[in-house]
Parts: sequence; structure tokens; C-alpha cells
Amino acid sequence: MYEIKERVRYSEVRENGKMDLLGIVNLLQDCSTFHSHDVGMSIEKVLELKRAWLLSAWDIQVFSFPALYEEITVGTSPHLFRGIFAYRNFWIRNKEGEYLVKADSEWFCIDTEKGRPQKITEELVEPFGKPEDVLQLPPLQRKITFPEGWQAGQDFPVPREYLDTNHHMNNARYIALSEELLFQSSGRPAFSFSEENKKERMEPFGIRAEYLKAYTLGDHIFPRLAIEEDRKVVAFYNQNKELCCHVEIRKIPKM
Repeated sequence: MYEIKERVRYSEVRENGKMDLLGIVNLLQDCSTFHSHDVGMSIEKVLELKRAWLLSAWDIQVFSFPALYEEITVGTSPHLFRGIFAYRNFWIRNKEGEYLVKADSEWFCIDTEKGRPQKITEELVEPFGKPEDVLQLPPLQRKITFPEGWQAGQDFPVPREYLDTNHHMNNARYIALSEELLFQSSGRPAFSFSEENKKERMEPFGIRAEYLKAYTLGDHIFPRLAIEEDRKVVAFYNQNKELCCHVEIRKIPKM
């Protein structure tokens, strides 16, 4: 288990004084990056071994958006290594220890020379210690179905600022774009699931993302949007009509 202390910055909040989905996912990604670095398995070290970790799926539960000035703890824990796949829990807690966000994620290892998936070796994971399933979440469901009824969004080129160190569009950007595209389409927050809730009144919701093919500089983003009663889905295609990513924002049933 690994945790870092943070405080919500003015640069991380929107006009309502709350962090958005881009900020939340960036915090989770940063936490795993720091964890890997601090145990001696930084991005650079893994590349020296001719390996890299690529994210294939997110399953995130958002219970409350972190607010400006708020002191928070961001944590992560690898909980399973199997074949080419690694699974990491993530969380964000407030000062009182309450969970604002819980998440699971699926990653896979690739051989950077051969450009194909590679079975995880002990050398890559031994520095992280024994896997620990901190959150005890249900098994991650990777496959996202896309509704038949959808509308096409406006296409646009991948901006340079969207790229990460792999020269791919950063994984958090797909989720942030989904939030914005759904708002533009309906005039309501992407996480709103009732006609009455047209303002950003917070109700718990889930986000799933399934990554299939990475955008790179020069690609064009062709989004498709579908809105159902309890979920909203955005599909991202490239100029070759290849599916790059599905993002689903869904209502969490009240317990």
C-alpha cells in the first residue's frame, strides 16, 4: 500500500470550486507513478528493461468531488499479478478518512522491442512487495457494450498537450472529453441521471473506461455518444474507423 498527502489547488478546480474528472484521474495516475518511482521501478527503469505498462481499463466510483483547499490522501495498492496483467486499487480519502473515490484498474505489460504483450516477470513486481487487496472491490468488468442508438460528435485532431511520455493520448483525457461531450450534448452534467438534477448536485456515480487503441499526434478523434436511463457511453474512433476507447458513466444504485 502506498499513499501521498495532497491539498486541492485552485488550478485543479472548476467554476463550482470542485475538482473535475480530469483532476481526479490525474491524481490516481500520479499516485501510481510516484509509487513505482519510489520502489525503484520508475518509467525510466522499466524502459531500461525493455518493458512498459499500459492501462487497459478503469472502474472508478466517485462519491464526492474534492473541493478547493481540501486536504486529501491519495492511495494505491497492486492487488493481483496474473499472466500479462496487473491490477491496482486506488482511492482518495478526506481528512476524516472517508472515501471520496474508489477505483480498480487493469494494466498489461508489453515488450517495447517487439511491441507486443509480455508475461510479467518477478523482476518487475518484486519491489512492490506482496499484493494487498485493500478495497475488496468486485472483479473488474472490462467489456463495455455500446448502445445501438447513438449520435456522432464533431471530430477534431489530437492536440499535443494531450500526449503522455508514451507519445499516446493520456488516458485521463478520454474520461475528461467524455464528460465535456456529454455536457455539450445534453446541457447537463455527465453524472446527472434525473431531469430534476440539472445542476451539479452530487450523487454517487461510476466510470468505466476500456482502452483498445491509442491515439497519437496526427490522429483525428471521432466521438459517438449514447445516452440511456442509467448510463451514458462515449465511443472514440480514429480516422481509420478503428475503435480506440469506450467510456461509460453510470448511475450507482442506492443501497
